[in-house]
Amino acid sequence: MPENYTNRGEYRTYKLLKELSDKYPEDDFHIFANLYLESDDDRDPNRQVDHLVVCRKGIFMFETKYWTGQVYHNVTRDQLISLVNPAKGQPNKAAIKLLTSLLPDKVTRENQESFTMTIKSPENIEVYNGTSNPITQVQLSGLTLNRLIDKKLRRAGIKPYIHEFVFYNYVSRSGDDEVIDLNGVLDKPYSDDYNDWGEGFTNASRLRKFYQDVHDNLPDKLGLKPRQVEKITDLIHRQIVLD
Repeated sequence: MPENYTNRGEYRTYKLLKELSDKYPEDDFHIFANLYLESDDDRDPNRQVDHLVVCRKGIFMFETKYWTGQVYHNVTRDQLISLVNPAKGQPNKAAIKLLTSLLPDKVTRENQESFTMTIKSPENIEVYNGTSNPITQVQLSGLTLNRLIDKKLRRAGIKPYIHEFVFYNYVSRSGDDEVIDLNGVLDKPYSDDYNDWGEGFTNASRLRKFYQDVHDNLPDKLGLKPRQVEKITDLIHRQIVLD
């Protein structure tokens, strides 16, 4: 059943996942929305998951961002400096001064730490670093979920592998809205190697195409058997959803 959504982006994600479920019924989709993960480690905070899919093709976790403006996905300060000073070698003082004058202090202090940044106007710039960085958010949520279910699933002979993705799904009507991927980690094509699946998608058509390729090409040995899907979803219902 669909959630009572108040977040437009998360509702768009649910509709797309439901579309894929209807298109590929043989994949046996189970869609969980707004999961609350209670950490088993007092040093780690509890986490929230926008959407989790368990199906014959694997376990997929999505962090939805319905963001406008220019979105720089998971970049570093030095990468931004290189945009205004593309020459190889150390960035010159003029480039650093320009960047410092244009961007918030938080960006110029980050140095090598990755962050995601949105620019709607010179006066409206947001920086998401640390656990507020979307890719960090979803990866940490994946680790928390894995800790909660791994031992019990392994006792049942199942080795869970969680694919974590950021999904930027704002539908732009303006050329001013775009996701900028300086590292080439978004919208990656299908590969049999999970490590090449990338960090997410910039629109619905890219995610739709990627899953179609997963459906068509993923070797059976890398997917889940019907009984395994049942075991995983049952454990999530009993341990996390609590229904």
